[in-house]
Amino acid sequence: MSYWLRKNLFNRWYNSVLTVLLAVLAGYLSFYAIRYVFFTAEWKPVRANLTLFMIGTFPRAEQWRVIVQILLMCGSFGLFWGASITSARDRAERAGLPYRLETGWETFKRWWPLLLLLAVLLLIAIPFVGYARLLGPAVPVLAAGDMLPLVFALSAVALMLALRYIAKRIPGKFRIGIWILGTLSLIASWQVVSGTGGYDWLWGAGLLGFIAVYAVRQKDLSRKRLSLVLQVAGVAVGATISWVVYRNLLSFGGIEWDKWSGFHLNLTAAAISTIAAFPLGLLLALGRRSNLPAVKWLSVTYIELIRGVPLIGLLFVANSLLGFFWPSDTPRSQLTRAVVIMSLFTAAYLAEIIRGGLASVPLGQREGGQSVGLTPLQNTSLIIMPQALRSVIPAIVGQFISLLKDSSLLSTIAIIEIIQARENAHAQAEFTTIGIAETLVFVAFAFWCFAFVMSRESQRLEGRLGIGRR
Repeated sequence: MSYWLRKNLFNRWYNSVLTVLLAVLAGYLSFYAIRYVFFTAEWKPVRANLTLFMIGTFPRAEQWRVIVQILLMCGSFGLFWGASITSARDRAERAGLPYRLETGWETFKRWWPLLLLLAVLLLIAIPFVGYARLLGPAVPVLAAGDMLPLVFALSAVALMLALRYIAKRIPGKFRIGIWILGTLSLIASWQVVSGTGGYDWLWGAGLLGFIAVYAVRQKDLSRKRLSLVLQVAGVAVGATISWVVYRNLLSFGGIEWDKWSGFHLNLTAAAISTIAAFPLGLLLALGRRSNLPAVKWLSVTYIELIRGVPLIGLLFVANSLLGFFWPSDTPRSQLTRAVVIMSLFTAAYLAEIIRGGLASVPLGQREGGQSVGLTPLQNTSLIIMPQALRSVIPAIVGQFISLLKDSSLLSTIAIIEIIQARENAHAQAEFTTIGIAETLVFVAFAFWCFAFVMSRESQRLEGRLGIGRR
């Protein structure tokens, strides 16, 4: 340790002076930050309105849906986590490379911001008498029911770790079942809140269609046309089964997502926009580099038009503009239109990011693929695109982080996300003039935790892919 300090912090006299000055500044800022958080800040508006911040005006009698959703998502994440670990280990063994399982400390360093956010939420939700002076004299004595948030949090974490442990021990030939089960859990986590009416049967149809295609591809069929026919037939059968099951067995009501709100809505809108924007941005990037003039100029026009308009302006015109392009007897909800606009907006920026990655791939890579007889589609998907995406991972993740933060703009069109929930909290008579800065700090902290984890995961992926080193 002393050698590291001498080498990095005290190797020159000016570095030593700079280190001492920065240490004094860091100590000064830390002192006042600790004093503010634990002694002088007024956190009562956050404590009294924690449910409002997290799920907004979501019907209180239906909160159990959100609880079940979180449990299902934790279970799905645990299955995916365990399956990805064993898949990585098997790939390393097949390649003859060493594989080292991530230690608990390394896992903690990846996820500590989210664990810190969870700890803060529990400290706010559970009125411990020990920190009563921090929250005000009105803190009641701890009752048995007050421990329910802690029990729920521990149950979710325990479920995730237990399913991770089980998934790690599933043999390779059955691992596809783990991925399918995890996907099914994700679908169920959405539908337990939103219900299964309308077009929600498409989620099950997509999963069954994937299973059918995967099953056909595992068979060594000599005739490609027969394989294609079987895949199409499998997708059609899967869609029919899903429609019948959903209409007759799984038809139950839920809470329409335009009634979701709070930070729960921020995360949902950002996740859906991310999933929708990436493939669209990929197609736009390929379209802009196309040799077909119509495809190229349509892509260029779209990208330059969307990038030249601020997102907040697009959100304001979403309600009127999308009505002309999306005619329906039942108008789409305001939230649906906002998420569509966010997806279209982000896709334009992703298109330019991916186009930069495509331009960075040497021409010899494309020529090498052509020389071995690959079709243009195979050449792009197997050789060009992996290299292009690998080089622009930091920019792509940065755009996704920006999208998460941009979800706070939904408050400008009267959608109750976490910023609008904060405004509603301060509209209450007892919190009109107190805790103004504290609620802003709490909202910023919640966004920072998720953004920092995304940034760390990006850096981890860059390290595994050797970006900047090979």
